[in-house]
Amino acid sequence: MTQNLLQKRNYKEQLAKIAQRDFEKGHIVLLGDCVFEHMDIDRYFNRLIVYNNGISEDTTTTLLESLYKRAIKYKPRKLFISIGSHDLAYDNLSVKEIYQNIIDITTEIQKRSKETEIFILTALPVNPANKSYINRDVVDRVDNFEVNMLNYYIKNYARRNHIKVVDGYKHLKNDLDQLCLDYTTDGFHLNDTGYTIMSNLIKQCV
Repeated sequence: MTQNLLQKRNYKEQLAKIAQRDFEKGHIVLLGDCVFEHMDIDRYFNRLIVYNNGISEDTTTTLLESLYKRAIKYKPRKLFISIGSHDLAYDNLSVKEIYQNIIDITTEIQKRSKETEIFILTALPVNPANKSYINRDVVDRVDNFEVNMLNYYIKNYARRNHIKVVDGYKHLKNDLDQLCLDYTTDGFHLNDTGYTIMSNLIKQCV
């Protein structure tokens, strides 16, 4: 089975698990891509009720298509959204098109889950270091200039619309505006240290 087919199967399986899960409304939901799917909820949020609705390979397009199942029906008290990185790597969308999809996502949630407080995570940069463990298939597809541009748009939109931003980019980058190697397993995904920092940023908001 090819990698692409494995990814599609994983997406469908994770979406089915989320759709079939028993849940209580009014709690915390993590929504989006691999930044959340790989986060150990029991380890980092053991005293909070948190539903992890992150799915690896998620894009703004697939998130829009599954928004009701993964966010709106939960009527969350607080909703954290991490999305856009896989768009930059794999989808043939411009930064402005990705940004517009993020606007559409937040607007739909605000319209259909009016009591939900939304937090948007900044997109994380990659690190293209010449190391054997770097995942070149993903890292070489992402331009950190576009990551910066997307984050610029996100922050401006959030400021104008009174939406809060969780700025993981600021806390996880190195002096070259790349993902710090101390926080990543492969130049793209976070390791335990990276997740500790990210989860602490989120917990400051809950």
